Amino acid sequence: MRKFRAKLKLSRRRKLLILALLLLWGVWRYGYPLWVERQDNLKELKYSLKILPAAVSNDRVLVLSPHCDDETLACGGYISKAVQHGAEVRVVLVTNGDGFRYAAQRMFKEIRVKPQDFKALAAKRQAESIAALSSLGLPARNITFLGYPDGGTADMWLRFWDKQQLFTSPYTRANHNPYPNSMQPGSPYCGRSIIDNLKKIIASYKPTMLFCPHPNDNHSDHWALYCFTLAALYELNMLDDIKLKLYLVHRGDWPVPQGLHAQVPLCPPARLTHLGTRWRTFPLDAKLEKEKENAVMQYRSQIAVYRRFMTSFIRCSELFGLPAPGRLVTISENKIRIDGKIEDWNKMPVAILDPAQDQGKVEVFRGGDLTKVHAARDDRHLYVRLDFWQRMSKSVESRLYLHLITGGKVGPPRIYSFRPGRITLGAKYKAAGQYLEIAIPLPEQLKVEGIIVGAESRWRNYSLDKTGWALLRIEDKVN
Repeated sequence: MRKFRAKLKLSRRRKLLILALLLLWGVWRYGYPLWVERQDNLKELKYSLKILPAAVSNDRVLVLSPHCDDETLACGGYISKAVQHGAEVRVVLVTNGDGFRYAAQRMFKEIRVKPQDFKALAAKRQAESIAALSSLGLPARNITFLGYPDGGTADMWLRFWDKQQLFTSPYTRANHNPYPNSMQPGSPYCGRSIIDNLKKIIASYKPTMLFCPHPNDNHSDHWALYCFTLAALYELNMLDDIKLKLYLVHRGDWPVPQGLHAQVPLCPPARLTHLGTRWRTFPLDAKLEKEKENAVMQYRSQIAVYRRFMTSFIRCSELFGLPAPGRLVTISENKIRIDGKIEDWNKMPVAILDPAQDQGKVEVFRGGDLTKVHAARDDRHLYVRLDFWQRMSKSVESRLYLHLITGGKVGPPRIYSFRPGRITLGAKYKAAGQYLEIAIPLPEQLKVEGIIVGAESRWRNYSLDKTGWALLRIEDKVN
């Protein structure tokens, strides 16, 4: 009996030792890269940026915001200065932030939150936006609410495209806009509806500059709004006429340091500093910074939940990016062969650059860390090459997301899934080392003018890494 207890005790010790070793391994493979990223972000505080000029009296500024608070966090100082200079400013809130469960639980002091509670939260957040922007000098008549579902716009970009299949909010249980004070009450929850609303606003307002989220923002509602903005501008043939400014809100451990640090500038995350975006700073003097702080504090429902994050945007500067134009090069037929060899891609431009080691999950699945997307086309095929940081893992699924642009209109989403050893209908591909080559037949009856493209790597049902998105217009010159 004593020997059995000794064995049992030894077995427990072994289990504890194994558990401790696994914990140390997890800290090394997951925690340490996050610490390195934070240190790199802190170093960027010394990075020198060019200054973005303030709006002037003849400017028409349009700010598109995914949620009620993003417009103030990212652009509050710029909005206030533009109003002071006599520029026209309009803010459009795409969602009312009606899917923030924890904020609703805290607001109503209950665990199980009902659909009507989420709608009440939306009304609260709308009122907070009106109060915040009013403190910056913007009247309520210059604020437009669209009423789309919080946490649902990415699904509407990728899956729920038209009225044939609507998205239903898991929070409000609505598949049409339930808010009577919106621009278009009752509008269906689908991607085409968002594009049409944005087109109507942009065409009537005719902005000289437009602010929207950065495509590398981690929040799905943010990068989705970037995509919808590109689609609307393209269909209006205004992509080259409007000065597009990008802002960032969610990107891992950023801004650094977290919390209220009034004298610290807002600088880009280290992983995004040299990836195509031309970053600009907008300095805030003490008066302007105080005005922004007062505006941020109007969001009481959000300050109560994550004050430290909200106050991280009260800095002596704001951060904006200028996007790089995208090209879809035209090549001669049979120039690219889907054979796993990349020599035939030489001298072709990179469509999307994505930072390596930018997601903690890819430290475990290094074969899923996307770094580049190349694209080209001939008369019959669209060719795409995905580059990974290390050799592709056989357990990792690669996804390619496409919207073809034909007849001046952005088409419905196309999703292609690739995994070594499996057949993907409608596409030919070859994986070799850290490269994945793809050939997708183009519809013969349609003249493709360009694409909006993004890529993702997944393990089972978990997303490992996502690239930003890019609109690539066809360059007719044959390469």
